[in-house]
Amino acid sequence: MGAEWVVVRKLDSEGREVTAYPGRVVARTPASVVLDTRWERPPLDLGYVVLEPGDRWRERFYADRWYNVFEIHAADGRLKGWYCNICRPARITETEVSAEDLALDLWVDSGGRVMELDKEEFAALPLAAGERAAGLAALAWLREQAAQGLEPFVPETEEGMGELLEAVVGRLLRERGLKLAVAESCTGGLISHRITDVPGSSDYYPGSVTAYANEVKEALLGVRHDTLCRHGAVSEETAREMAEGVRRVLGADLGLAVTGVAGPTGGTPEKPVGLVYIALATPDGEWVERHVWKGDRWANKAASAEAALDLVRRYLEGELGGHRDAGTGRRGDVGGSALLL
Repeated sequence: MGAEWVVVRKLDSEGREVTAYPGRVVARTPASVVLDTRWERPPLDLGYVVLEPGDRWRERFYADRWYNVFEIHAADGRLKGWYCNICRPARITETEVSAEDLALDLWVDSGGRVMELDKEEFAALPLAAGERAAGLAALAWLREQAAQGLEPFVPETEEGMGELLEAVVGRLLRERGLKLAVAESCTGGLISHRITDVPGSSDYYPGSVTAYANEVKEALLGVRHDTLCRHGAVSEETAREMAEGVRRVLGADLGLAVTGVAGPTGGTPEKPVGLVYIALATPDGEWVERHVWKGDRWANKAASAEAALDLVRRYLEGELGGHRDAGTGRRGDVGGSALLL
């Protein structure tokens, strides 16, 4: 079975969508969901914390509480702190999570120090008296929990956060004595960057080809001109030939390829912004997945890299089932991975 993804929709107090991004489901209860996401934007200094590419986020949304909580870890596992949004209770379904932000926020750093944020914005919102009271009560409760070091301010252990996906893939490749090569188009080298961030990755990673232009797809990867003319660069057929080509050219056991429309321009009704095909060519078959992310350019690239690495992981862990040499694998239409605080 593939990873379970949901679309997270962050809304303002009037219910207007501010941003959307994909979250990987870690756990569910009837009234809550826990997600993993990842920051892959340029560094952002908020004054009290710096968000950096590779930061890992454990997000908790509740259908019966007036807040949500983002626990933020650096790529090396170091806890940075917790960002808490005061919001109306979340709407949680099998495929989506949405929450209406009421502007008021709480930051708790790794040492337990607390900051209240955007109190003036909260005070200016035209909220019903009951809603304002519920938001303030949630803030007071969170402050008290933080002061005592109680849930939700008990940090996830390194085991609880789990290994980085690129580290898991590297470990599995090394254990099986396999080599992986990557052909990237819309991700522009992001997958290669993540793989080579793992020490010792040269043991299983010979390299990649960033084939952005069609001419490079043809000349270096052997994608047929007829394939590009008939199906286009963003297609199942092109993704498959890119994966086959990079596997052959770099002499790898596995070939991984990504091609898509990162945005913000270049989409059509048939191939919208966010459409991505991910292909994996292996000795025992091929798999192609189709995704439609709903973020901006940065978000769509990050989500594509995450899904591509997860496809390799699932193959190596035997989760893809019987070999597939035609058609597409799991299809999912989910949002981009940008976070807006």
